[in-house]
Amino acid sequence: MSRIVFFLLPLFVSSPSLAQLNCDIGSLPELPDVRWTSLEEVANPVPHCKAAGIIGPEIRFELLLPEDWNGKFVMGGGGGFVGSVQNSSLAYGSLAAGYATVGTDTGHQAGGIDGSWALNNLERLVNFGHQAVHRTAVTAKSVIRDYYDADIEQNYFVGCSRGGGQALMEAQRYPDDFDGIVAGAPAYSWSGLSALGIQIQQAMFPDSSNLSAAIISPAEQALLEGMILSSCDAQDGIEDGILNDPRQCGFSISELPSCSAGDTDECFTDAERAAISKVYSGPTDSRGRPLFYGYPFGGESDNGGWTSWLSGGVQSSTRNNGAQAIPNASFGFSTGIMKNMVFHDANWDFSSYRFDNFDEEVAVMSATLNATNPDLSAYRDNGGKLLIYHGWSDAALTALGSIGYYDQVLDKDPTAREDVQLYMMPGVLHCAGGKGPSMVNFLEVIDQWVASGDAPDELVASYPPGSQRTGTRPLCVYPQIAEYDGSGDSFDASNFSCVNPQ
Repeated sequence: MSRIVFFLLPLFVSSPSLAQLNCDIGSLPELPDVRWTSLEEVANPVPHCKAAGIIGPEIRFELLLPEDWNGKFVMGGGGGFVGSVQNSSLAYGSLAAGYATVGTDTGHQAGGIDGSWALNNLERLVNFGHQAVHRTAVTAKSVIRDYYDADIEQNYFVGCSRGGGQALMEAQRYPDDFDGIVAGAPAYSWSGLSALGIQIQQAMFPDSSNLSAAIISPAEQALLEGMILSSCDAQDGIEDGILNDPRQCGFSISELPSCSAGDTDECFTDAERAAISKVYSGPTDSRGRPLFYGYPFGGESDNGGWTSWLSGGVQSSTRNNGAQAIPNASFGFSTGIMKNMVFHDANWDFSSYRFDNFDEEVAVMSATLNATNPDLSAYRDNGGKLLIYHGWSDAALTALGSIGYYDQVLDKDPTAREDVQLYMMPGVLHCAGGKGPSMVNFLEVIDQWVASGDAPDELVASYPPGSQRTGTRPLCVYPQIAEYDGSGDSFDASNFSCVNPQ
């Protein structure tokens, strides 16, 4: 069994002097419906040209062209509602490693949790949903070939969160764009995301006129997580605050201590139990039919967990880049979707919505934004490889959703396992962070997979610099899990084996 170790560190390459760059606006090709806005020489992290332009009316992009090009192209995804030019590949040292790389704002300028740009604007919705990434990729590849006067050896896409959703959309809708795709914690079902978010917010803020604090306090979240860990942490042979697979935990909400009178942080009222249950059980329509997945256990009290994403309150809120204060990020995203992308009503009220005709009401939005198609045959027929990863303790986008999509892909075609792999990350929050190690250079992983044709049996994740913990753990190809061998350092990947769950 091969074990591949990739650390998220910049890879620096030697480069000639900046003066040798062909960084002149005249060196860029004239392309239909593309306007160049600037071109500048940049010295760091390696000498490169930064070309900024606009596709169509308002799809902004920035293309970085390194002097020492490695012959490859990577596009980096964005996060949230995007709204500014973003390129997540740079976090993997793409430019320093010699990749030509591009990012886009997906066709609008706004804060990352502000969806008002989509109100009554179908073109922006289509751009955000899929068209902006595709048009930017096609434009960038054309410029790269012209600029270097050479063919591109490999084309990659890497993204997490919204970028993960963009990644799946590319594999499904534009299978010719990329040879290798990395989809981290993908926001792929916007209908599911909105249903889950709205129903949780209804439970967390039963009085919609008071968003100052959620019904579940941070102290109660800590109590809840402590009881879950007390019940299940040792199941994998290590007491480390990490659930190897939270679905194996048999903890029940009925075990939470009840408040006999009043509300304290040491017990739970019926309303608080109901709110907690809604997080884990997932949304339903008015007839009780499930609409999406709930969250697994994990990360309830972590910094970057429930308080940031699901509960909180305006006193501890995400301020939404100067826009109206919101109690948590899920509130901003789910209400933003329903107001601006479904009902196109800025005054829509989340508290009274009952999901009577949910499927019909979200149909147009879903057809544009959802990347839920499990048929990846066209992408695979082109030789494409798709790597999906997700943190088990992600409070932004439920990890069960990624598992559900992956299962649907394999149900559609069991041979897809040869070209599509899922890695679950125990104890990891949204894209990174948390009690578990999350540091993997997925760009190097997908590059080696595409180049060799051999999928890795497992990866090794480490903790980022400055973390309270150090060490490594293996990431196994789902459904396998990392089993501790029973001796040695429990934060040394060599003391684990990837096994099928019992």
